[in-house]
Amino acid sequence: MTTWIISDTHFGDGSLIGSDLAQGKTARDFETVSEMNECLADNWNTCIGPDDEVLHLGDVCIGDGCDMLARLNGKKHLLLGNHDNPLCPALARTFTTISLWKAMDDAGIVLTHLPIDLSLRSGLGARFSTNIHGHLHNKPAPTAQHLCVSVEQTGYAPLNFEEVIADILQRREK
Repeated sequence: MTTWIISDTHFGDGSLIGSDLAQGKTARDFETVSEMNECLADNWNTCIGPDDEVLHLGDVCIGDGCDMLARLNGKKHLLLGNHDNPLCPALARTFTTISLWKAMDDAGIVLTHLPIDLSLRSGLGARFSTNIHGHLHNKPAPTAQHLCVSVEQTGYAPLNFEEVIADILQRREK
């Protein structure tokens, strides 16, 4: 079993097709919502097997895009994004757990949808040294302590979570 991480799939969200979200960059260079949905689902299922775990860092789907969720492999866990309705029946059917954040205290890592303040004044900087998040789409992560896993930054595919953690820990040693 492998654990994967992904954020901001926005299945069904036509407002992201060719929209200009950040610094003059096209957010999603697809002709149609269907093309985007199929690309995301194909990339997901190419990586993720039925017994794998998936950490989705929010902004999953909208409208008919929620129909895509039944096609996706893996045991799924959701960290709610700003576009996710925690009362949505499709999310409740799809995700084994739904929460706001996930703390990995032993590694000093916190997973969220929105990037959070890791300064000492926030109270979180003493507890966490890295925030893995989504939300920013094409925008760069706010600091070196942040890692954005929005699909626009991952080639529209999930990332192997163990490899992400190993890379973070290796960078800390340098």
